[in-house]
Formats: sequence, structure tokens, C-alpha cells
Amino acid sequence: VAASLQKAGFTGPVLNGRFGLSSKDFVPGMVHAIFQNLRSPSPKDPFTVGIDDDVTQYSLAYKPMITVPKGTTQCIFWGFGSDGTVGANKNTIKIIAQNTNLHAQGYFQYDALKSGGVTVSYLRFGPEPIKSSYLIDSGCTYIAMHKKEYIYSIKARLILGVCSEGSTLVLNVPWSDEELDAKLPEPFRQLVGQKKMKVFAIDAASVAKKSGMGKLINNIMTAVFFKLSGVLPVDQALCLLKDAVKKTYKSKGDHIVGQNIKAVDAALNELREVKYPREQWAAASASEDCYLKPRDEQPPAYVTEVLDKVQVREGGELRVSQLEPDGCVPTGQTAWAKRGVAECIPVVDMDKCIQCNVCSAICPHAVIRPFLLSAGELETSPEGFDARKATGGNTYAGLHFRIQASPLDCTGCEVCTHACPTSALTMTPLPKAIESGHEKFWNFAMKVPNRGARFDPFTLKGSQFQQPLMEFSGACEGCGETPYAKLITQMFGKRLIVANATGCSSIWGGTAGWVPYTKDKATGRGVAWGNSLFEDNAEFGFGMRRAFQQRRDFLALEVENTLKDSSVKMSDQLQKLLQQYLVMRKENQHDLLLPRGRSIYHQIMEKLEPLLEGEKGNHPKIQKLYDLRDMFGRISFWTVGGDGWAYDIGYGGLDHVIASEEHVSILVLDTEMYSNTGGQASKSTPAGAMAKFAESGKATAKKDLCRLAMTYKTV
Repeated sequence: VAASLQKAGFTGPVLNGRFGLSSKDFVPGMVHAIFQNLRSPSPKDPFTVGIDDDVTQYSLAYKPMITVPKGTTQCIFWGFGSDGTVGANKNTIKIIAQNTNLHAQGYFQYDALKSGGVTVSYLRFGPEPIKSSYLIDSGCTYIAMHKKEYIYSIKARLILGVCSEGSTLVLNVPWSDEELDAKLPEPFRQLVGQKKMKVFAIDAASVAKKSGMGKLINNIMTAVFFKLSGVLPVDQALCLLKDAVKKTYKSKGDHIVGQNIKAVDAALNELREVKYPREQWAAASASEDCYLKPRDEQPPAYVTEVLDKVQVREGGELRVSQLEPDGCVPTGQTAWAKRGVAECIPVVDMDKCIQCNVCSAICPHAVIRPFLLSAGELETSPEGFDARKATGGNTYAGLHFRIQASPLDCTGCEVCTHACPTSALTMTPLPKAIESGHEKFWNFAMKVPNRGARFDPFTLKGSQFQQPLMEFSGACEGCGETPYAKLITQMFGKRLIVANATGCSSIWGGTAGWVPYTKDKATGRGVAWGNSLFEDNAEFGFGMRRAFQQRRDFLALEVENTLKDSSVKMSDQLQKLLQQYLVMRKENQHDLLLPRGRSIYHQIMEKLEPLLEGEKGNHPKIQKLYDLRDMFGRISFWTVGGDGWAYDIGYGGLDHVIASEEHVSILVLDTEMYSNTGGQASKSTPAGAMAKFAESGKATAKKDLCRLAMTYKTV
């Protein structure tokens, strides 16, 4: 650019600047800051805008600015992924644009936590064309909080700071006016009072349940919006909303349409205006200490200084110096997330529990687990911690059994309660469960030593006594993929390498910072996980397997050279173990599984490691074997991805890997459509099924991937 301007004869100053770093929204305040910098007698050159760059000091400060056309109404809706808020707001935009003379605009933000994450809908409408290609950061006149838990986790300034004085606030809460005064955090009450907001409340969750809508509150809150916004006469707006409901849900049947219309009719009867002491609220404390998470122990600084802020939408305020230059993040940090998003959590009745561990096996987020305690450990348990004598034979002798869920990690999907064969689990409101001590019960149980080594990880019950090395992921509530990924880590996790195709599993498996894969508490070993593209994930995993094989062959040569070298002095025990390893490798023996699923190669490695460490100073060749010690074990290689990868885009590579006869395991998370990108049809979609790009039903049959693989005799 500078060279082009120079050639054109331009002699003025040319400044170099960057915007949009870290995907930051480019708002009017930033543009104003850039022009102010140009006007400065000593402008920053180069400069950045949007990020807080405390390393180079190139950042420009900026403030929010209202630049939308006069008469434009700006609205923000805070929703919960899967509650229908986004879909309802899309209908709202269509209704306004098609039935008034107003111009309308909508934009929808989602975080990476799928149907359990935060959604924010930004709506604008007004008499003039709207060309504002940025989010609402000021001048909001209508704000709706559809998920009451956000009030406690997301700071009030982030929710209400964009609101104008006198704006409307709608809360989906089950509380009376008196309870609101007691339950709303002080910073929240302060901003409401200072901005003289008009507050309305509705228990939309209760209305939804009474109407048969379950957790879907979308059309209830949309009816409230049309009542309070005044954009259309209420009767006309509700008629149009019902028409939109019929169009949206007609494929679901008349019953579903009727339930939605019933919810719309019931909504306005439950809406009320909140009378609150404005001056008293305005004088409330602004201290944000109330947002600090109560934790049983002190988390790492990385969690409190970075990840907690990312989780509650303060990630945009992080400074450059707080991030690693190479982008690396530690694993296993999801244990500190404690999102607390479930309305209800499963609570066990130990009198009904048959100790089958099915609930733990099917749990998508590893939040409900079986625990085995000794009599001594049980005596130190918190009051109310109910356990029963463990059943199942001599292996369980002297132990007591307990099923426990983590209240603040659960998403409330209810999958475990439906899977329980004896109905031993009851969904209990989260506040009641915490009050009953279940948070203390979980924290205590997690400190009990893991006794998984006693049990066979290749049985359903035994696998669930193994520590899951994928926990508390950001997958959708009730996800059908994560239980399989979790189970693989319980069977092979301490020697597992995963090549993961892009898709749902790469999102819940590799969310920035909050990585659910972790390591074994006893050994420090864990999952090695890598993400590749749709088209080459099979080759990606295949390459890792080949590289590992090459390194193991090299190790075998080094072991043979060491044993042949008479100058290398070693203990008889080390010599026998190296000879045993070499015999197995020369005979090309595959991994032998010992009782309880242990790998014989790993057993040899566990015995070799301390001996090599103790004798590595005796000779450089022993030192070399010590440096290669991780190759003595046998790694379990898995190539993982969805049907979009395995059936469609990556099928050619997958077929090549299957035909190679290389020892690679393949897990296809077959949802029969492209789940991560909006539900498009794949070659796995069954004939007749409706999906995007197959609106009238898929014309062709589902590809039989397993039969195709079985044409190779080694499969």
C-alpha cells in the first residue's frame, strides 16, 4: 500500500494499523479512535485497535458510540443453547420485516459450548435502513435474560452496561418481587436502579412445563417481547407469531404446533411488572466479589486469570501478556469450569441402586460416577453421604459403593435418569441439591483413591471405575458422542493417541483453554490428542502410527546393540527385562492383554523405567534407552470423526488406511448428518430422512460403511 501511494505521488504520512485481531468486532468507537490517532501530533505507528496489547504498547483506547439511525430500536436477548431463543428471534425479525414498514436486522452469537452454551441475539429495527455491521455495544433499549443462572455468573456491567436509561429489562425467573430484592447480585441491582430501568418478570420455565414444552421457552419470551416492545399491535403480533409457529413446526405434527400455541397464549397472563425500590437499588454496592466462584481448593493462576474470564465473556478484556506466544494451553482445566447451568441434577436413592454403573457409562459429561470407599474413608465422609456395601464378589470385599453427581458440572440432560433400570435417580432442583450437601459430597468423593486397577476396564461396570480422561466437555446436553470418547479413555487412556477430524468432536474436544482431555492422577499419563481437517484425518492418524512404528523399530535395534555390547554394565534384572522385550519384538508379538485389561508391553515398561533411571549413568547406551523409554509401551491409536468425515469428505483417505493393514482403530461418531454445521445431509443420512439439502427426504440409501470396510480381510 505504501509503495502504491508513493508511486502515485502521495507525500503525506502513511500509518500502519491492524484491527480485528482475535476476531474482535470492529465497532464505531474503534474507527473514531483511529481518526483521533491520525489527528494526534505524534500518532502511534504502527497501532492496533480492539486488543489490549501491553507487550508492544501499540493499542489505541476507544469508547462505545451510538451511530445507528435515529429511531432505531436495539434489543439483546441472552439465551441458553437449545432453549429455542435464536430460532424464535429469527422468526421475530421476519415478522417485523414482512409486516411493518420498519427495517430489521438480526445477528446471533454462539459460544463453543454447543447446546449448553451462551447465545446472544442482537436485533435492530427502525424506520431508516440499518447498515450497522457490528454488535450492539451501546444504546440498547430492550434486554431479555432468558437464563437466570447468567445473573450470577456473568457480571452485571457486561449484561446491562450497553443499556440506555429507561430501557426495558425482562427476567425469566421464578421469584417474587421480594425475592428479586434478595437474590439479584448487588452490582446488578445497582445498574438497574441507576439506569432507571423498567423491569418485568415471568417464570417462563413454569409456563413451558405446563404447556408441555419442556425446556423450550422461546415462543413464550417472544410473545413477551411483542407485548412490551410495541413494534406491532399485540393482537396482530400474536396472530403473526402463531402463524410463524405453524410454519416452523408443521413438520413436527399438529400436537407440537398446538403445544407451542398454548404456550404463547399462556405467556402474557404470567407476565408482571416488577415494583422495586429504585433509589435503594441504585445505592447498592458495585463490588464484583459476589461473582467469584466458590471452590473447594485453589485453582491454578491460569484458570483464575484467563479461563474464568473467557467463560464469563470477559475474554475480550485479556491482555496480550496473559497469553502464551505459541498458543499452547494446559489440558484438564475443565475440572475448574463449574458452570452450574443445570436447573435440576440427578440425586441417587441408594436403596434402589443396583450398582450397575449404567448411569455413569451413558453420562455425556462424566459428571455422575461410581465411587468405592473403605470403611475408614466412609467414616470421614460429610453428613448425609449415603453409601451401601459394594456387591459383586471378592474384588469388592471391604468396600462401600456410592453414585454421586457433580452439581456444578452437570448440564441437566436427564439421560442418566432414563437409563437407570431401577429409577434410582431423581432430578432435583440445583439449589436444593447444593443445600442438601451434594457439592460437598462430590468434592469429598473426588478425593477418595481410585480403585479402578482392581477391575477389568473392558466390562461395562469395570470400565466406570476407571478415571475418565475426558471430562466436563462443552458438548451439548445429552450428547450421544461423548460417552464413546469417554469410554475409550477409560479403556486405553494412559496409552491413547487420538487423531480427531474437524467437527463436533473437535469443538467439544478442543475448545480454547477448556480442553476436556486430562491425565491419570496416579501415573500422570494421559491422552495425546491432535486435530486435523475433514479430508485428511485418516492419513493424519495413519502417519502418526507409522512414525511410532519406526521409532519402536529403532528402539529394538538400540536394545539389541546394548545387549550385545560387553562394555555395557547393567543389573541382571534390567538385562532380563530387555531380553524379554527384544524376544517379543523379534517374534512380532502383538500386544497381549493381561487380566483386568493391562498391556504386557506397558507392564514391561513400568518395570524398566525405574531401572533405566537408576542405571542411566553407567553407560551412554543405557542413557539412550532411558531417553527412548516411552517407546517400550504399546500405544493405542484411534482415528475419530463424524460421518461427514468418514462417509463423505474423508472417505478416500479412510479407505486407504483400512486397506493398509496397519493397526489403527477407527471410531465414527455417526449422527447421520453434518451436526456441527447445521444438520446437512451426508451419505450416512438414511433414505427418506429430512435434512438440509434433503428437505423432501433423502432419495438415496445410507452408505454401508462397515460392509465396505469388511471387504478387506484384515478388518
